[in-house]
Amino acid sequence: MHKRLGRRAMTRIAGICIGLFACGLTVSTGFAQRPLIEQQLDRSRKEYRSAEDWTKRRQELREGFLRGAGLWPLPDRPRVRVISHSFRKRDGYSVENVALETMPGFYCTGNLYRPLAQQGAGPGILCPHGHFRPLGRFRANHQIRCAHFARMGATVFSYSMVGWQDSKQTTHNDPLVLALQTWNSLRALDFLAQLPTVDTERLGITGASGGGTQTFFLAALDDRVRASAPVVIVYPWSAPQGCLCEGGLPVMQATETNAIELAASVAPRAQLLISVGAPDPTKEFPKFGFPFIKQVYERHHKAENAQLLHLEPEKHDFGPSKRNAVYAFFAKHLGMTLEPEETATIVIEEPAVMQVFDESHPMPEGAVQGSEAVAKAFAELRRQE
Repeated sequence: MHKRLGRRAMTRIAGICIGLFACGLTVSTGFAQRPLIEQQLDRSRKEYRSAEDWTKRRQELREGFLRGAGLWPLPDRPRVRVISHSFRKRDGYSVENVALETMPGFYCTGNLYRPLAQQGAGPGILCPHGHFRPLGRFRANHQIRCAHFARMGATVFSYSMVGWQDSKQTTHNDPLVLALQTWNSLRALDFLAQLPTVDTERLGITGASGGGTQTFFLAALDDRVRASAPVVIVYPWSAPQGCLCEGGLPVMQATETNAIELAASVAPRAQLLISVGAPDPTKEFPKFGFPFIKQVYERHHKAENAQLLHLEPEKHDFGPSKRNAVYAFFAKHLGMTLEPEETATIVIEEPAVMQVFDESHPMPEGAVQGSEAVAKAFAELRRQE
C-alpha cells in the first residue's frame, strides 16, 4: 500500500454536486486535481508493468474502495427479495415495477424490462440513470435505451439513485449515499444473476454522468460484469470531488487512486468509454486518460477490449449516437443481435405508471425511514458478515 498523502488539495463537497449544465444535470469537476492525478498515473505506469502486477493492484483498489465505503469485508448476500407489480406488455418487450430489498427494510426501486420472445437465457444489463434532473430513470431517452436493449434480447434493470423518484427512504445528501448506491448496484447485479432468464456469463452495465460513475465503480468491484460502458464521466477526478454519491466517502484516498485508474482496473474485461467536447469535463479524455487505460489493457494482452468513442460536437447526455454505439458494443460482447432503434414504437410512460411505491402500492411495513434509521440498518448489515 502506498504512503498516504500528507495533505488534501481538494475542498470537501458537502451534499451537492458541482458543475451545472444547461439541461439541469450535475457532474463533478476535477481539473484542479490534474497535477496530482498525473503523478498517480505516472507512478502506476512504473509500478504495475504486467498483468500479474495489475491483478494485485486491482485487489488493492477493490479493498481500498470497499473499506472506504464501509463494505469490507463484503456482507453476506442471500437471494434478493423482490417486490414486483404492474406488468405491461409492449411492442417486443415488457415492463414491470420492481423493488429489491437490498438490506432489511431498505429498497432499491426500478423497472424491469424483458424481451417478449426470449428463448433460453440471455444477457442481463443494469441501467443506472445519473444526475439528469428532474426525471432520472423516468426520462424518455432512458426508457428508450432500456426498451431497445430488451428488444435485442436482454433482461434490463433500470434503477433509481438513492433519494430520487420513488427511492425516498433517505435523501441523496445522506452521508452514506455512496455506500448505499454501491450496495444497491451489487445487489441489483445479484438480482439479475438469480433470474432464470439471465445468462450469468453475459452481464453488463451502462450509464451516463452519475450513472457512469456507478457503472465503472461496479465494473471495478465485480468480475461478473463482462461488458461496461461508462458515458461522459471518466476524466481526471478523484474523491472527494463530485456529488456525495461519487466522493462522499474515502473510497479512493487510501490507495491514492482516481477515476482513470479505477476504470483501467476493469481490464481485461470489455469496456467502452464515451467522451464529448467542451464544455464537458471529458473533453480531454482522449489525450489524458484513455492512453493510460489502453496501456493497462495492453499489459493484459487485451487491447481490443478497451474502446473509446469521442464525440466532439455532442453534449453531456446519453443521446442517440451514444446509445447506438453502446448497442453495437454490447451486441458484440454480450452476444446479442444488433437491431436498429425504433423509437416510434417504444411507449414513453408517465412517472406515475413507473413508480414502485405509491398510494396503491405502499412501502412494506418495517421499511426504514430517514438517515438515522438507514444508517442503523447499514450498520446491522455490516455486523452480519
